[in-house]
Amino acid sequence: MGIHLDSPKRRKIDLAGQWAYTLDEETWHAIKIPGSIDYEGRIVFQRKISIDDTLLSNFAFKFVGLGINNDAEVYVNDVFVGKHTGGYTAVELDIPENVLQLGSENVIKIVATNQLSARSTLPVRKQIWGWKNYAGILRDVYLLATPKLWIEAITVGAKLGEGFQQGTFHVEAIVSNRDFEPLSRDSAQGKSTAVSFLFHLEVQEKLSEAVVAQSVPMPLNLQANHDLEVQSSVVISAPRLWSPEAPEMYLLRAVITMIDGKQRAVIDQVARNTGLRQVHITTNSIVVNGTRRVLKGVVWHEDSPSFGGSLTYEQMEKDIALIKTLVANAVRFAFHPPHAYLLNLCARYGLFALVEVPVWNVAADVLSGETFQTLAENTLREMVQKFQANPALIAWGIGSDFDSADPRAMLYVNRMTKVAKSLDSRPVYFGSRMIENDLCTDAVDFAAVSLPKQELKEFKQTLQEWEKKHPDKPVLVLGYGKEVEHENRNGWSDPMSQEHQARFFLQYYGALKEAGIAGSFISSFADWRGDRPILTVNSSDPYLHPVGLMSSAREKRLSFEMVKGLYNEEKTTAIPVGQHRSSFPVAHVVSGLFVMILGGYQYAYNRRFGESVRRAFLRSYNFYADLRDMRAASVVHTVTLGALISVTFAVMISSILYHYRADTLFDYTLTYFVVSDAIKEQLIFATWNPFSGIIGGTVVFFVLFWVLAAFVKLCSLLVKAKVRWFHAYSVPVWGALPIIFLSPVAMSLFKVMENPLYVIPSLVLIAVFLLWAVLRVFTGISVIFDISPAKSYAGGILVCVILAGALYLYYDSAFAIGSYVKFAVNVARSLG
Repeated sequence: MGIHLDSPKRRKIDLAGQWAYTLDEETWHAIKIPGSIDYEGRIVFQRKISIDDTLLSNFAFKFVGLGINNDAEVYVNDVFVGKHTGGYTAVELDIPENVLQLGSENVIKIVATNQLSARSTLPVRKQIWGWKNYAGILRDVYLLATPKLWIEAITVGAKLGEGFQQGTFHVEAIVSNRDFEPLSRDSAQGKSTAVSFLFHLEVQEKLSEAVVAQSVPMPLNLQANHDLEVQSSVVISAPRLWSPEAPEMYLLRAVITMIDGKQRAVIDQVARNTGLRQVHITTNSIVVNGTRRVLKGVVWHEDSPSFGGSLTYEQMEKDIALIKTLVANAVRFAFHPPHAYLLNLCARYGLFALVEVPVWNVAADVLSGETFQTLAENTLREMVQKFQANPALIAWGIGSDFDSADPRAMLYVNRMTKVAKSLDSRPVYFGSRMIENDLCTDAVDFAAVSLPKQELKEFKQTLQEWEKKHPDKPVLVLGYGKEVEHENRNGWSDPMSQEHQARFFLQYYGALKEAGIAGSFISSFADWRGDRPILTVNSSDPYLHPVGLMSSAREKRLSFEMVKGLYNEEKTTAIPVGQHRSSFPVAHVVSGLFVMILGGYQYAYNRRFGESVRRAFLRSYNFYADLRDMRAASVVHTVTLGALISVTFAVMISSILYHYRADTLFDYTLTYFVVSDAIKEQLIFATWNPFSGIIGGTVVFFVLFWVLAAFVKLCSLLVKAKVRWFHAYSVPVWGALPIIFLSPVAMSLFKVMENPLYVIPSLVLIAVFLLWAVLRVFTGISVIFDISPAKSYAGGILVCVILAGALYLYYDSAFAIGSYVKFAVNVARSLG
């Protein structure tokens, strides 16, 4: 399992089990490792281990971690061993001689930090529909004890000859030694080594365990405490080819043998599970072992409600077995490299695999940075070197959904493609979301695309456009799917029902099959959790992405059996229609009517209130002058008006949110600006629960008037005029009076905006009224401050510019908002 198969010449000291961890280095808690922690920050892990004398005397040691998120510093007995960046690739660190001690007091300490930034980490701080940034030691961790003469690193390349009559495994290895007694002895005596060393390869069939090929042993010219690079090849006649239908595997061993006189002894051996198959790219097809293959796949995410990002071996195998029962032939491991055991399972069960570096949803400004590219290159190298022996892997992914419409993205794509090709011959791809304005797909091997959520007709048109743009490349759809409410069984007429999701795959898979593309991946196998709450689904858990064929708890949905039938080309059963009626947001209408009735009543039957409203509109300068002299509106009238305007604002915002509640692009944009998850959670709740949202919004805007009043009062210290709190509060309230006349618009806005022709005019109308209100506030300030209107306007505009500039600088430095606004604009252009 994992990256180091068991060897009779090596030992593993498993570090799984109970550890202690601390967040403040004062209070310690127990935790089971591997494990995922829902936390962002720095964590210190620690445990004690025992080393016996036999191991300590005869072996060299290294620390191995298959996934520690994201930056890890490793200490052994308070000696710094090394550091690794990257939570989803393995770390291997040599432990210096004499650091480990005899007995049970050896202390392993790991300092892990998973804080992400918008620019300087890989991955970057994630947006919606990403994955959960779990903290901790997510995957296996152990000490690897090797002989003091050992095979340090090994890369395996496989190649099939013409007609598949021969197969060749080519191995590049590094042989290391540390105080290996025969070498050290001869070196000290100043003579050429009295013993000789040979390196050879042998290949064994995985099932029968029969040795089918051996290489010619090659002598090793070793020097004490120096590394040696070795290359060797082994040829297999009439090889068994790996395919999804017949996943034939070989066990490749690299062996070091020592010859001392007539005695021969195996010093070290390393094994890799591997196989032989040929992947060839034609004009628009993927050809495996001479046969055109259409990838019928699913997207898999490393997440579960029970284990977080630290799935057990049993759960991983259950998932792969379920994918195989779908009659799928491919798995796309989304977002980042998976646990090595998952790729071993794909090879064993017969599933093509696509793996990717964690470059997802990245703006071009970030993507083109040297620091970011260096991190991505290091991750890509580690991923390729660890996984390239696996025959299930058919392509390397260099990212997905980044800003490929910006010319600077080509710098990244060209560099990563060159690196991948220098390490391995497999195809390279990335997933583009820029349908209309992509600039980078021609630089890779697959025309892979992430299609937006669209109606079926638009989906077909978009797919056709993408195919026309890339006629010479195999087209892959890297993800398509539909949100679902797990308990909803109301028939396909309900857009959030299980039946609707099943019907979605029936229709959209049919469109993909008709298009004749090279493959597609259903998103996703199971629901998963992310870092940012999503607006587009009305769920009790806004961090859950409910688009799977199964729930996060691996409960099958109707779509599972539907996809199984489609992939197996079986006839599908009829899906019940049901009787669904769209809900009507009564809250907006009721609230709008409340403002109109109460405001109209006050205007008609309260003479002083009505007169104040008329004068505030028609003779605003005189009104503010009377207000300053305490001859205008009363406190009760002003507070009442403030409440009515607050309700109008709340209804207007609620209507806009309700209109865009299912719009993914709006959700992305909202997440860029609302960086606080807690605030966005409240906005999501308010969107899907309009009554509560309007009440909450009313309170927020009512308080905001008092905040504005405090700001006006603070600014009054700069002038000679005496400004009371009532003045400071009345100016923004009566200045915002025009907003109340938007109440008929606000209560019907959700309905009006259903017609695309009215969306922009509606938003422009609201913007005009807001500008009008702001100018009225500036006029009121000029009166109560007893300054000229020009000074008031200039000062008000200056304050707004300073506040906006400061807010932008903060957002840009902390969240790269400028870069991601450009990214969002390119996405919007791509969607037309």
